[in-house]
Amino acid sequence: MSELLEKENIEKRERLRVIAKNIIDCFDFVPDKESLLFITDGKVTEQNPFFVEAINNELEDRTNQNQRTRGNYERIVVKAAPNSAAPFGEDIGKKMKDRPVLIVTSMSRSHSKETGAAVRADIRDKSVFDEILGSEQFLQTVNKGWSGITPERLASMGGKLPESTYEKMKAFAKARRIRLISITKGHNPYEILTKGAVEESVEVLRQRAEILRELMKDVSRVHITSRLGTDLWLNPRTDKTEVEDGLVDEPGKLSNFPIGEWSSSPFVEGANGTMVVDGPIGGNHNLDMVEQYGPITIEIKDGCIVTINSAPLNAVSDNPLVESVKSYLGSGNNTEGHAFRVAELGIGINGKACQGKEPKDIGSSEGEKIYGTCHIAFGSNGTFGVEQGDPNLNAVPIHCDMVLRNDITVECEREDGTKFSLIQEGEPQGY
Repeated sequence: MSELLEKENIEKRERLRVIAKNIIDCFDFVPDKESLLFITDGKVTEQNPFFVEAINNELEDRTNQNQRTRGNYERIVVKAAPNSAAPFGEDIGKKMKDRPVLIVTSMSRSHSKETGAAVRADIRDKSVFDEILGSEQFLQTVNKGWSGITPERLASMGGKLPESTYEKMKAFAKARRIRLISITKGHNPYEILTKGAVEESVEVLRQRAEILRELMKDVSRVHITSRLGTDLWLNPRTDKTEVEDGLVDEPGKLSNFPIGEWSSSPFVEGANGTMVVDGPIGGNHNLDMVEQYGPITIEIKDGCIVTINSAPLNAVSDNPLVESVKSYLGSGNNTEGHAFRVAELGIGINGKACQGKEPKDIGSSEGEKIYGTCHIAFGSNGTFGVEQGDPNLNAVPIHCDMVLRNDITVECEREDGTKFSLIQEGEPQGY
């Protein structure tokens, strides 16, 4: 038995090494120009040590090729979080900027506050800099010659930062944005990394993604229906879209893994109707749980969940799935109820996602990628580039995807009024 186990472990390590190479390849990582940040958590290192080992070995091989690049990556192990989008903390947030970042965690952290800030290239408001420049402490620093700004230069600025300088600072921050790949293990088995969605051709995915990007570039209205009763209207934002096609080579690009979806953060206004969720749900509510307790029906008004299974959110349900989903969303909520506000419309494009897998092994991380499905998420939407001050920003440490799986129809309307069918009873149209 020990020999058989050792053989299986060797084969597992070999397969995972190939996957690790594919993941790092997506970054176009150049060790002599940048350092890669690898963030994982204690639960992953305990339950999936071979995968963490594979990533480490791949990074060591790439960075140890010469003395100049030796060790030019950093691994951080954080405490496992109970919720998706849980914050990493200010120190890790600072480390995320101006580099590729790989996150492999037990719960999705790609929508964390720090990740959103790194993607948006957040910098301090100009008024903060003006306050510093006008302070007595800074004036003393300048007069003593401890600052790069001379007294004459400060006087010419009138004690305030020139608008042109501030714009240059914002442009510089944008050029230093994060490049991110996020992998969520959750309750998914080891096979999420070696079977199903990861087997789909990257070339095929990129072709579908490019077609879908073109189809959706000026869509202003989406109507989703299904035989189960879904009847939902959304207004996707054409300026807040993401495509996961395995290419994470430029600042501001981010992707989950396995890859395979187009997504947008919709406007809160205009998001109204009913959605019947018959696929996996974030927070480790895998497909077997949905099949056991039945699909859940969610009513949305002005972008917010108002009822689940016809009952208000504060009513206690005898359906364990309903109570678990409400509890999960509530655990990351704020006083404005942003955890229960719409955050994402996603379209799956991966033809091999979840193939050959048991319902207990199909979670939202891979289920949302299934070709011919869509998913709606609630909670954090900062990683789409929704900025501070935008009334559509959901500032909460949680993101919950809900997959609409069977026989859905998605009708789209462009800004010029023309209409087309994107999915017809589960069958993709034209992509």
